[in-house]
Order: sequence, then C-alpha cells, then structure tokens
Amino acid sequence: MLTASVRCLFAVLFMLDPKAPPSTEPIRFAADRPVDIKHIALDLKVDVPAKRLEGTATIDLAALREVSSVRFDAVDFVVSKVTLARGESPPTPAEFRNDGQGIEVFFGDQPLGERMSATIHITYSITDPKSGLHFFAPSEAEPDVPYVMWSQGESIDNRYWVPCFDNPNEMQTTEMKVTVASVNEAVSNGRLLSKVDNKDKTTTFHWLQDKPHVSYLMTLVVGEFYTEQDTWRGKPVTYYVPPKNKNDLRRSFGKTVAMLEHFSNITGVEYPWDKYAQICVEGFGGGMENTSATTLGPRTLHDERAHLDTSSDGLVAHELAHQWFGDLVTCKDWAHTWLNEGFATFMDAVWSEHDLGRDEYDYEIYGDMRRGIEGGKKAPVVDQRYENSGDMFDSRSYPKGASILHMLRHRVGDAKFWATVKRYLTKYAYQPVETSDLRQAFEDETGRSLERFFYDWTQRPGAPNVNVSYDWAEDDKLAKVTVKQTQESEAFHFPLEVEFHFDEGQSVLLHGDVTDKEQRFYFPLPKRPKMVLVDPQQAVLMELKEQKGRDLWKEQLKSGPHAIDRIRAAANLGESKNDKDTALLGEALMTEKFWGVGEQIASAIGKAGGDKARDVLLISLKVEHPKVRREVVEQLGSFHRDEKVMDALRAIIAKGDASYRVEAEAVSSYAKLQPPDAGILLPTLLDRPSHGEQIRSAALSGLGKQPDAAGLDTLLQWTKRVKPRECRQAAMRGLSDLAKNVHLPDAALERIVNTLLESVNGEQRRLQQSVISVLRDLGDDARPALPVLQALAANDPSERIRKSAKEAVEKITAAAPEQVQVKELRDELAKFREESKELRKRLEKLEAKPGKNAAEEGE
Repeated sequence: MLTASVRCLFAVLFMLDPKAPPSTEPIRFAADRPVDIKHIALDLKVDVPAKRLEGTATIDLAALREVSSVRFDAVDFVVSKVTLARGESPPTPAEFRNDGQGIEVFFGDQPLGERMSATIHITYSITDPKSGLHFFAPSEAEPDVPYVMWSQGESIDNRYWVPCFDNPNEMQTTEMKVTVASVNEAVSNGRLLSKVDNKDKTTTFHWLQDKPHVSYLMTLVVGEFYTEQDTWRGKPVTYYVPPKNKNDLRRSFGKTVAMLEHFSNITGVEYPWDKYAQICVEGFGGGMENTSATTLGPRTLHDERAHLDTSSDGLVAHELAHQWFGDLVTCKDWAHTWLNEGFATFMDAVWSEHDLGRDEYDYEIYGDMRRGIEGGKKAPVVDQRYENSGDMFDSRSYPKGASILHMLRHRVGDAKFWATVKRYLTKYAYQPVETSDLRQAFEDETGRSLERFFYDWTQRPGAPNVNVSYDWAEDDKLAKVTVKQTQESEAFHFPLEVEFHFDEGQSVLLHGDVTDKEQRFYFPLPKRPKMVLVDPQQAVLMELKEQKGRDLWKEQLKSGPHAIDRIRAAANLGESKNDKDTALLGEALMTEKFWGVGEQIASAIGKAGGDKARDVLLISLKVEHPKVRREVVEQLGSFHRDEKVMDALRAIIAKGDASYRVEAEAVSSYAKLQPPDAGILLPTLLDRPSHGEQIRSAALSGLGKQPDAAGLDTLLQWTKRVKPRECRQAAMRGLSDLAKNVHLPDAALERIVNTLLESVNGEQRRLQQSVISVLRDLGDDARPALPVLQALAANDPSERIRKSAKEAVEKITAAAPEQVQVKELRDELAKFREESKELRKRLEKLEAKPGKNAAEEGE
C-alpha cells in the first residue's frame, strides 16, 4: 500500500533519512511463494458451546517452480488425514509433518514440476484455539453474553483455523460450507449459494468467494442475529446485529448504501464484490474489513442519546473503503500497510466531505495531521524494519497515511487525483501492491516526477518544523514571507501557499517552492492585506508556527474562510494568556457555526488559564452543540479546587445532560479538581448506566485521581469479571493513577497486583492490555507479576500482547533501583508525617494546660 517509481529497485534500496537513528530490527521482505494457491474450500462443522471446529480443507495449487513439498501455516491443528491428487488423478494418502506451527505435505518420489497442479485435502479439528477464532458464551460472571464465534485474521491469525499461506502477497478464491446449530447464522465471504436445514437440527450454509483475495481476509461468524437487508445495484447489503440492538440498526448503518454509491462513483471503480454484509458481534473492538463481510464491535451500535455525541458513519465508511483499498488491492508486505489503512482513513474524510461538507473534511484532516506528526516522529511510513506485523498498525499507517493522500490530492488537483485512483485500482485489481505501484500510477497519470514527494513523506520519519514570519514593506508594496525549517534533518521539499485578503473581499493565492532550510519570498501586492493565511488548505504536513501581528490574528479568527484558519488563530490567541485575547476567544466561541472550530476555541481558552478564562468557559456551558459543550467541560477540569467551577460541574452531574459524553466529562473534570466530597459523590454515580458505560467509567477513573486511598476497595471490586468490561478497564486505570498519586502501603499494592493477575488469563485482549499497562506503570511494585508477564511475552499468540508484556517486564526490572529510592523517601516522609502528628498532639496538650509553660512541662 505505498508507492515508488522503479519498483524492483525501490523495494530493495529502501532509503531512510540519514539523520534518523538506525533500527535494530531485521529488514523485512514479502514472503517466498513456491506455489500459487488457486482455491481454498473448507467443509466445516462448528460447535460454539464446545469451542470446536472440525472438517476438511481442500486446497488447489500450482507449482511456480519444482517443489518436493509444500508447507501451510497451521497452528495447533489436530490432523487425522491428508490426501494428494496430481492434476486429474484421484487423491491418495500423502505423507505429511505437523509440527504445531505448520503442516508440510510431501510429494513423495516425484516432485511437483513447475506449472503442474495438485489438490491437497487436509482433515483436521481445532478446539478452543489460542487466536484466529474467538468463542463467547454466557457464564456465571457474565450471564448476558451470547453464544457467538467470530474469526479475526489480520494480520497473521487465520493460520489458527485455516491451513494457508498466511501472508498478504498470496491471493486465492475461497469457499466455505459451514454446518451449525439451526438457531445460528453462519456468515462468510462472497455470495450465499445455498442454505440447507438438516434433520439433526443443524443448518449448512454454503458461501463462495469466486474472486481472489488474501487469506487474512477470510472470515467466519456464527451466532444468533437480527438481520435486515437493502440492495444496491442489485447486490444484497445485509446487516446482522444482536437481537437486543435491532432498534439501533438503521441509526448505525443507515448510510451504507449511499456510501457504496459515492465510493463507486468517486473512485471510478464499482464496488467489486457480490454482496456487502456488516456483522456486529460480542467482544469485538473496532472493525475488520473481511472481503464482502465486515466484522464490527457492539460499540458501533448507538442508542438515540449516544447519537448526539458520535456517529458510526466514520467507522462504517472506513471499513467499507477497505473493500477497495486493502481487499481489491492489498499491500504486498506489512511494511506498506499505509496503502490499506491510510486510504481507508482518507476515504472516511472523503465521505464526511460528501455527506456533511468541506469543514468536516478539513477538520478530520486536521486531526489526522496532528496525530500523524506525533506518531510518525521515530520511523518512516514505509518501514521494512518492524519487529512484528502489528507494529505497522499505528499512526504512521492511519492518520499520517491519510495526510499523505490529502497532500497528493492538493498537489495534483481533484481531477488528476481521482483519475489516478481509478488507474491504480484498475491496474492492480485482485493483486498485492507496494508503494512503488501507487507512485507509478500517479506519475503515469499526471506526468509529474513524484520521487522527492514519496521520499520525504513515506521514506523519512517525522515532518518539518516550519516557522513562517510575515512583514509588510509599505513603500514597495511587498509582502515579505520568511520560511525556516528548524528540524535537525535535511529540508523537506514542498510548495507553500499564502493567501492574502483585502478590504473589498478580494483575495489572491500565491505560492513559493520551499527546498531549503531557510528561504525568503517577496510577493508584490496592491496594498497591505488585512488577513494573511499560511497553508490555508493544509497542503503540507508540518508543525507550523507563525509570526504576524495581533490585528491579523484577530481578523483571521473572525473572518477566516477555512476552518483551519480560525483554529490556528484561536490557538495563537490562547497562547498569549492575555485577558483581552481570552475575551475575544469567548466572543468567537459563542458565534462560531462549525462545531470543530468551536471545540478548538474552547481548548484554547482553557489553555489560556486564569480567572478570565474560567469565567468565559462557565458562560460557554450554554453552547448548544454537545461536542463543543463537552470540550468546555473538559477544560474546566484544569481549574483545581476552584469553587465556582466545582459548583458548575456539580450542578451538571446532579441534573444530568442530554449528552452522555458531556455528563461523563463533567464527572471526569470534577474528579480532576479533587473536591472534598469526591470520595462520597463518585461511588454514587456507579448506579448510572450509559452507552459504552461512559459515566461509570468516568467515576471509576476519577476515584484514582483523588489524593487519598478511599476509593481503593471500590476500584478493586470493579475489576472483577461480574462487572462490565468497560468499567473493569476504567477501574484498572484508576488503580494505576491511585498508585501514582497516593503512598499506598505494601499490603494495598499486593492486593492490587493480585487482583490484576486474576484478570490476565482467559480475557479479551483489550482487557489483557489494560492489565499489562497497569502492571507496567506500577514498576517495581509489580515485581511479583514478572513470571506471568514473562510467560505472556514468550508464549502469547498475539504479537501485541507479547510486545506489551515484554515492555512491561523491561520497565519493571529497569525501574527497580530508582523506585526503591522513591519508596524509601515515601516511607521516610510517611514516618515524618506520623511524628509530626504526634508532636502536634503533644503541643495541643501543653496549650490546653493552664499555668504551665514548656519548661515546667519538661521538668
């Protein structure tokens, strides 16, 4: 999913910024392909309560070179039989080796010759696999959990239930016959060929995916669902949700058909698969773009009140966009993950632009750029030195990747950009791709040389730090713009646009090509501009600082035509911490029409600080838009122990709010203030249900921010399995904060560690991640957890869990000497406090005895 020009050479001679620190990880390349997998057909029986799958995989392949054996990725399979058929010959038993990580099938005395075909049948079973397939069932602790099973293949986990080449550079067609209990649906890739009810109260579903795709996109979901169906251009568009959520279905997925239409039109490539299904399942987080059948988590479904704060449209659009970017064309190796995730993130913004307007698009890109800058500082977007494939699913691939595409769109213009997208998708349909393929498509379509662009933005870590200063020379009628790049590395190359506005509503857009660390540009203008806008289209991924007069910032805040103009003006005026500027921001907040700008103005007011900012924020609690109001409430949390703020937040908590998020933020901000009644008030809020447990989670996290340990027992209680998962994670975060904020005795720390260890095994990965994170933060106090963490680091099937556990082990062991010293100091401080209390008591006794002085008492 990235680009280049001379593809073979570029893939090998992958250039890094010479100033970047060298990576210690081995260089990664696409996997070897001795054979071409043509088709994988699975005939399976699934027993969800028993957490068991059994059946036969039939694999058609052709040798790309002479081979004596072929090895499939297959973890912990119990294999009962393997047969081999060459060409049209009947199958015969085959010799095989199953080592727990793969199944190697031998061709015997006669190797399979180049271009010769073969069919391999593997009969196997799997029970409660460590990864790949995830089973859920009701329990005493969680009686409301439904019986459900779902697969999750990305990045290399389908090998736990499908014998395959589990690499993104191998594509094949697939087929599944799945027999399940008749109360269940079984959903997989492609079109449904048949659904047959059997006499034994089972049902067999037969799905065929007759266009090639990679193995990690194979999917299987089994469970009871409420379903509805639309059609788009004759293709079924189906929605599967838990029966309890049927009233939320249309609210969450109602724009899917419109998205299919828009994405097909704007890319110039019609949605390529036979159907589109979206399945919401228990225990899933986010979404997964399995070919023609996206799996989603329950948080995708919003009740009416939650819909005030958030929409599923972004996630739905992101996963749908993957059906083109990631499924139709798939990154050849995980080093190019941004070609999947960057495009999907970008297309989410493209949908927002179509559905809600340009401000929404610009604000999403603004957020992507901020996250992309921060997350991309240490390594490039195209990074062949990754420890494991999961490392590539970070802010480089998602927001920075989207930012690169936005820059390309602006650089070549809309018409050429979308023409290139069509060329790229058409040329490489049903093929794996790398960054050089995308770059070549842009160069072929536009005639531009983009080698420098892709070098700067995909091969180098970081982004430029740019200082722009503006001066006006009245005599010469010249605008002087000085551009300095202050990062340590070499200069980035980019065109920088500056937009000048005048009194009569006229404007002129000019640009200069930035190629050095410091450059000056002189722009002749008819007269002094009243507004000077630098990079008004966010066409450059950079950390921008501007120096210009307050009158220009004031006008920009008031009249900037683009959302980013007003956001930048608000940030600058907030940094002044001047009451006059704070008042100006308050006026702008009450009149701003776009919520995204309003949100950033509120943030700027909060950062300004002081009584004036506090008063402006308190007045701004009347703002109508819930997202802006939530930001106002969050900023009030920085006014520690302020009586006016505490009264206002306490009133919101008591009355509630139409918005879950505003109410939950009021709880969080109130807790940050450490009010005297926090230990009493916060536990009472644990009776308030909300979508995604936002309010309870805020109360639990808030208990950890208090200056005493009064909330310890409550937090420990809410980590138990009988509590909602979101609340358990919040309680764990609260324990982590409590351990940092309060000097806890050894016995309390031991209780925390033991309680956390109870939640390590047999839990969802997100919960495991929370446990590991808290243990890591506890440092040396978590030393008793080292054996468990070391076992996870060595043996857990999840790459991310292994990495997190490894990092926790390293921090716990490395922090020991320093933390021992801190602990000793804390103990001495605690001893000193006790001695001070004792001395105070003695003095109070002396003062209470009339007629005696200290000398007499001493006698």
